[in-house]
Amino acid sequence: MEHQADRKGKVTPALIRHYVSMIQQGVGAVIVESAYVSQQGRNNLHQLGISEEEHLEGLTQLVKAVKKEGGAIGISLTHAGAKTSEFICGEQPVSPSPCNFGRDFDTSREFDIGDREEIILHFVHAAERAQEVGMDFIEIHGTDQHLLDQCFSLKFNNREDEFGPSSLEDRMRLPMEIVHAIKQRDSISLPISYQFSIHEKLEDGFNADELQQLIKMLEKNGIDFFHPMPPHILNRVFDEDENLLEWISKFTKKPIIAEGNIKSPMVLKDISMLRLADWYVMERSIYARPQWFQFLKRKLVS
Repeated sequence: MEHQADRKGKVTPALIRHYVSMIQQGVGAVIVESAYVSQQGRNNLHQLGISEEEHLEGLTQLVKAVKKEGGAIGISLTHAGAKTSEFICGEQPVSPSPCNFGRDFDTSREFDIGDREEIILHFVHAAERAQEVGMDFIEIHGTDQHLLDQCFSLKFNNREDEFGPSSLEDRMRLPMEIVHAIKQRDSISLPISYQFSIHEKLEDGFNADELQQLIKMLEKNGIDFFHPMPPHILNRVFDEDENLLEWISKFTKKPIIAEGNIKSPMVLKDISMLRLADWYVMERSIYARPQWFQFLKRKLVS
């Protein structure tokens, strides 16, 4: 349930009611909508924030409300990169290379070394705030064409330095530096998930070897679990008879969050029978149909 914060990025009563309702329906854990780690990385005027001390009170109330109902709670940390405007974020957007996502956005400038250091610190400080308010885990948002996804993508990254497109290692350098910096901070002990998408990179030649390299890089820098984002959880990839979940499970023993158009009991049953994922995300289904989780349990039991 994104874009339900107030204009200052603070938690609203509606936001608390929403996540509490999900736990009351039977959901075991919630990942709170992507929260901006700095004003520069804000994507929407009603996006949730975790960039300032003033955000802590509402986030603490949200965490307490969810845990009171017996649920676990994590939060997704994001920077919009070029996917914002000066009107929303207060300055010219930054990204790996100048680009423009359309009429609602402004042309970005290429981030420099000073920007890079600030971005890393903003993620670290956001992770510290997540720890302070009592979150159970954090997720680094590396999809939806936001900053870290822009770095990863050949479409949006054509710079000519060590953050450029010459190798997967270079494209993932900033995301890896962020994960490493969070892991090195003594004040942060939260498990870290990394959310990423590869489906739109396949047409640029992204292959199984690069997926294995990506997983190993994330593991080396301390990622605790993986959150891949395919268009559909059962879609086959790399022209083989295996879905993304099956491929990732070949390359890691870390826990995996399964997501991707899980809208029916049969899809959930099919993917859960593989016994490869530890969590299943059914966000849109629960939004679209009140008490869908109860309906799901009845169907699976029957």
